[in-house]
Amino acid sequence: MKIGKWLISIVLLVALALPAHLAAQGAAQDVSKSVMAGSKKVSTSAGSRTVQFVTINLNDPRLEVRPVLARDELGRTESLAGMAKRTGALAAINGTFFMAYNKGDYKPPWGLIVIDYEKKHDGVSGSSIGFNGNALPVIDRSSRFDANSFQHVTSAGPTLVKDGKIVVNPVAEGMNDPKLTKASGQRSFIGYTANNQLVMGTVPNVTLAQLAGICQSMGLVAAMNLDGGASSGLYAHGKLLTAPGRELSNALVVVPRKVAPIQVMRQSEKISFLTPPVLIRGSIYVPTMEAFEKLGAAVHIDQQDGALVAAIEGTVIRITKQGKVFRDGKALPLSADKRTIAGTEMVPLRLVAELLDGKIEWDQQKRTATIQLKASAPER
Repeated sequence: MKIGKWLISIVLLVALALPAHLAAQGAAQDVSKSVMAGSKKVSTSAGSRTVQFVTINLNDPRLEVRPVLARDELGRTESLAGMAKRTGALAAINGTFFMAYNKGDYKPPWGLIVIDYEKKHDGVSGSSIGFNGNALPVIDRSSRFDANSFQHVTSAGPTLVKDGKIVVNPVAEGMNDPKLTKASGQRSFIGYTANNQLVMGTVPNVTLAQLAGICQSMGLVAAMNLDGGASSGLYAHGKLLTAPGRELSNALVVVPRKVAPIQVMRQSEKISFLTPPVLIRGSIYVPTMEAFEKLGAAVHIDQQDGALVAAIEGTVIRITKQGKVFRDGKALPLSADKRTIAGTEMVPLRLVAELLDGKIEWDQQKRTATIQLKASAPER
């Protein structure tokens, strides 16, 4: 027994003495278990094909899927492996179409790209995939995609699968190139399952219809085509599973999340929201109704005009659907700057605090916003 206790003590001391970088390596290895690479043979109308794929568990809050520009600049090119290694990616796949055959060094992307809520490039053809933290992604036609609703967006198309059904119709999405609409070729795809597993993959020598059938057979409830041909490439855990035939304009990377979530405090009490706060261009956005309620206001939606009405200690605040702000019936020289993020209407936290005669203190290091209210409203 004494020897056993002595050994346990030694193990504990060694564990406590591990350098910080080794502990960090252990954490990185742990998160890598949520990114799994594989391959499988599938049957198509043209014969057997091998799918190279990576499955990402989007339920793991330590992971983030985001677009990356070649050399962090529009119009530049870079190898897929270079972008993956530069960003510390666990996995990566080629992204949007781009002007690969432009003369000269400038080869801009084609389609919508949003990184950290900032639109890097616009486009309405094809389809897009949008990401908000660990919420289920959204795939839809770019023409009806609200870029302000997502932290990250990348585009290509067309849509292959929606609601578990094959919906391939490139012409309806503004895509008429015969290489895309009719020919077989090297393809890349991205999609997700109903339980929030993202799948990125490549398949050689298939049509879009065949690719859609493969995605459906893999259990994807939504999927879209990415750039293909010589651009098609897939990377995981330090190596290329499918090597592109050229440098790329952009890619989608799966990386460990680098920043802590934003915390909101009322004095010394933490406020929790169903949709987490996000930082967009220096403003912290919070769910509109929840924010007013958590700070003590009684809130309802006016059934006549859809305005949000918040009442607190004799003061009535009204925010219209158009973003106009009123207090006790008087219009204020403010705009609510509303956004719909992950299906939830959100406004800047500073606006909510100021309308309640309060102020905000922001601790950048701790990523914590503390609200100080003058009114002694009860917390809800």
